[in-house]
Amino acid sequence: MSRMDPTELEESSFVRLFNAAVRDLRRYLGRTLRHDDDADEIVQEAMLRVWNSRGSVDLDTARPLLFRVAANLAIDRLREHRRWRFNDITETAEQAETIPVDRLIAAREELEAIQAAIAALPINCRTAFVRSRIDGKKHAEIAEEMGISKSMVEKHVAEAAFRLSLARKRL
Repeated sequence: MSRMDPTELEESSFVRLFNAAVRDLRRYLGRTLRHDDDADEIVQEAMLRVWNSRGSVDLDTARPLLFRVAANLAIDRLREHRRWRFNDITETAEQAETIPVDRLIAAREELEAIQAAIAALPINCRTAFVRSRIDGKKHAEIAEEMGISKSMVEKHVAEAAFRLSLARKRL
């Protein structure tokens, strides 16, 4: 009988946590924030924070921690919405020619790496992620287009975000 790699154990515990909590967490945040996009982002950020603290947290019992982290992030998001007023991009002072060349090169390299990471995603994850995060479609619309449930779209988007965050850390 072979032993399971500790990383695989962590990942399987994390996947169990995610599958058990994502629907309830998203519903809670949707009621709190009243914006599905904000709720989705906070779910992903909370999951990422729990994943990053996996060395000091038992992922099999981390559900209350996940909800506390998400609640705190939701409070921060609500405060942020009250504090900031967004200007049209044409009203900003910084023009493209004032950005240093090395920053432009680094940004292009990072963009290429992100594009490669997106291309490497499983097809359903990639499709759901691109339609949600890039095209700005709601999960219900994506579910209808893909012929799957809304919760499955949520899982695909979250898995894609998780995989992309891991790929970005490797950069």
